[in-house]
Amino acid sequence: MTPWKRQGYALKSGEGPSIEFRGTKMTVKLSGASSEESHSLIEMVHPSGVGPALHIHPTGAEAFYVLEGHYTIHCGEQQYEAAAGDFVYVPKGLPHLYQSGVNGGKVLVLSPAGLERYFSEVAELLRVGPVTWDMEQAIAAQYGQEFLDGLRHWGQ
Repeated sequence: MTPWKRQGYALKSGEGPSIEFRGTKMTVKLSGASSEESHSLIEMVHPSGVGPALHIHPTGAEAFYVLEGHYTIHCGEQQYEAAAGDFVYVPKGLPHLYQSGVNGGKVLVLSPAGLERYFSEVAELLRVGPVTWDMEQAIAAQYGQEFLDGLRHWGQ
């Protein structure tokens, strides 16, 4: 067993593996591998008006803690307007999406384990060339994310 699994670890602001995903800067604070595949924790800094298409996580819940800015979060039939200090919880399997406000924002996302691998794989492919919607859906499905539509996906 590695020492951090017995004793934990700490990261300073800005520390952790970084992912650039369609204009959003992500810092992985806790990976699925580090949590024994129980969950992931990712800090995301979004530009204005971006977020994922409607999707579900069949393997676990997702939660958002807004650090800066404003987000509109659709969770099932509910719509939440969340600002700095606000928290939104999405139960496992509930359709949801979010979009950053006009000034962008920063949010801490607790998600099912492995979501960071989806972002990382798609980001790596985007460095080489375009990624089709079918390719992205297949990668997402490997890591516990199922898209229900392709509308307004990351500002596209």
